[in-house]
Amino acid sequence: MVRSEMGERDRSEVGAGIEAKLAERNNNFIFALFGGCLMLLSLVLPFAYARKEVSLGLSALQVLLWAVFCAAWMRQGYLIEKAGAGFSSDDLGLKAESPSRLQEVLLYLLVFGPSCLAYIYVAQLNTAYFGFNYILMFVVAGFAPLIFPLWLAALYLLFQCFAWLLIGRLMWGGWMNLADVVTMVSGYFFSAMMFYIFRRERASRSRAFALSVELDKANEKLRAYSKQVEELAATQERNRIAREIHDTIGHSLTVVNMQLETAKALLEKDREKAASFLEKAQEVTKKGLAEVRSSVASLRSSPLDGVPLKRALESLAKSSLGLEVKLNFAVVEGGETVPAAAEAALYRSVQEALTNVRKHAAATEVSVRLDFSERNRVGLEVGDNGKGCSAASGGFGIMGIRERIQLLDGDVSFYTSPGEGFRLSISIPR
Repeated sequence: MVRSEMGERDRSEVGAGIEAKLAERNNNFIFALFGGCLMLLSLVLPFAYARKEVSLGLSALQVLLWAVFCAAWMRQGYLIEKAGAGFSSDDLGLKAESPSRLQEVLLYLLVFGPSCLAYIYVAQLNTAYFGFNYILMFVVAGFAPLIFPLWLAALYLLFQCFAWLLIGRLMWGGWMNLADVVTMVSGYFFSAMMFYIFRRERASRSRAFALSVELDKANEKLRAYSKQVEELAATQERNRIAREIHDTIGHSLTVVNMQLETAKALLEKDREKAASFLEKAQEVTKKGLAEVRSSVASLRSSPLDGVPLKRALESLAKSSLGLEVKLNFAVVEGGETVPAAAEAALYRSVQEALTNVRKHAAATEVSVRLDFSERNRVGLEVGDNGKGCSAASGGFGIMGIRERIQLLDGDVSFYTSPGEGFRLSISIPR
């Protein structure tokens, strides 16, 4: 299912990319077709509507300037396509990593614009025809906002207007009348604004497509994170179940084993006492079996079954330790309201600590101290006078205690040294 969804998403992404490229190619084709027709008309019409006899030398120069203008036009379009239409706010310095920008500006200022002016001027001298060629002026004006920032494009258009006034004086031997000047300036700025709108629309489309791609990537990351969260939750649940199994079956079997060993040792000497140990072993077995069944049925979070925490811990300690181990159980009274998860964690921690005492400590005295004196926390200490060890690295049991307490934002510490016993300290918020 996941593969299928990813495949559909990839196909939709590829489809969107192809669609955008096709739309861009169609736009470029339309502009290229329009530009090609405009170029041909600008060459043919002056000769077709010549108002005087054309000169061979001026005709050759006219065709040459037309070819230079067309080549500059195509090159200008290519550079704009390569560098992108328009400067960004941090691109005014013509950065070295964008050489196309510099070529674009130089070509426009030194070749594209001047060749247009020169061609119209020579065409006017050769054919006395001006009519259609003013369209070329508007094309040159329109390129300005594609190359420069808007304010600089406006300044350049004003400069071009004055240049055309001077060229008009040279072509017609006098200044243009006011109506022609207004028409020329209006056409200039209308053309520039149309090209500027095209630039903004194209930039908006590019940004929209880029945002769409980014959104797809973000969604993909979100799906990956969601999967990781699911895997983490599953891992935590597996660890919780593992701790439950360890704390129930492991503890019960350890106690039963100790009771049976004691009963076996007393069987020949004191049958009545051995029978009492066997009865205790049977009780622990029944209780462990009940806990296993309950855990398998509901994976319950609390093993106390509504019994107050201090009574449950005292009962657990008495049933876990044999007669040869002295139990010192103490409770520091206070607010005894403790969340169920914290009660379960404390119970299982004491259970594991007492299991370790029976298995490893060889202790004769064990103390369990439950502290409710702090308003926002509950404390627990389990200590023994056994043989201790050099480090409290422990196995799965100690690791399980750490995990339980840390999941509740509690603190846990272990203190031990060879010959000085072992002490567990826990503090959990409530």
